[in-house]
Amino acid sequence: MLKRIKKMLTNKPVQDTVTEKVAELKPMEPTNEEVFEAQVKAKEEGLAAAENIDEVPDSDDEYISDEEWEAMTPEQRAEIEAEESEYDDDDEYISDEEWEAMSDEEKRAWEEEEQIPGPEAEDEEDVKAVPENVEDEDDPDYIKTSPEVVGYDDLDQQMDMYDIATEMIEPGESVLDFGCGRGDLSEFLYRRDGEVPNYKGVDINEPLINTGLEKYAPDVNLECKDWNKIEDSDRSNWCVNIGSLCTRYDGSSKDDLTLVTETLDKMMTLCTMGSVLVLFSSYMPKEVREEEFLITDPMKVFDYAMKKYGQDTGNVSIDHSYSDSAYKITILRQQ
Repeated sequence: MLKRIKKMLTNKPVQDTVTEKVAELKPMEPTNEEVFEAQVKAKEEGLAAAENIDEVPDSDDEYISDEEWEAMTPEQRAEIEAEESEYDDDDEYISDEEWEAMSDEEKRAWEEEEQIPGPEAEDEEDVKAVPENVEDEDDPDYIKTSPEVVGYDDLDQQMDMYDIATEMIEPGESVLDFGCGRGDLSEFLYRRDGEVPNYKGVDINEPLINTGLEKYAPDVNLECKDWNKIEDSDRSNWCVNIGSLCTRYDGSSKDDLTLVTETLDKMMTLCTMGSVLVLFSSYMPKEVREEEFLITDPMKVFDYAMKKYGQDTGNVSIDHSYSDSAYKITILRQQ
């Protein structure tokens, strides 16, 4: 647009006429050509400086005096106004007088330009096209890396829960992981102990199992199976269930306490040293609860474990110090 204005204003016949009129009125002031040259230059510099900002600020250099405006032809005025509207939304309005002064070709050109979204509109569309959260299902690595897929808010929370649940497990002791997801606990034990763990994970979620086998191969043992169907051949030193009983997946009519105690019993038949469960607590604040949460009363679970597995040796413990919403129960099997 600036080049077109410059070309228009430097056309020799128009220039001579404008220069003569301005010279007659104000012989000591700059010529009309010089004024417009300065304005065009200033505007070019302003646009160049605005490349890194959202819009071109208003500038005093864009002002056209009454004398300069009167010296221009109606076509020049209409063309400048139409083209200036591309950069300033306030200039999109055209008065009846200005519209009548435009040729049919200029009117058609102006109407067509009005249908073309400007740079700002294009930027807005680009922003809307970008997802707010790139860490979602559209990310091909989401199922492989996201803590949210296996029930945690973030990686720190996941690692903290693993640390809490395995604090009694020594390097080299075998672990059977109920509801293992991708088998991330295997990698945690490997990094913590500096050796490949004696670990097996079981989960009914086949996509997570397949992802874990791909991610941690060849040093991981995972199986897609209902943990109620785990056989005695998989007996291990420790059985752990870290958060896999915090959400209901089975769709059965059993109450939450029954699901927890049945799983606890299954784990105790398959461990030689002890079992650890991390569960949601009935002390969880109501405002953070969700309908699908599996929530149990810590005292009822503790009472069940004490009556069935307690040996008057302090082998059943409950720890609710980590969170109001979750607790850990540990049951040691006496040798």
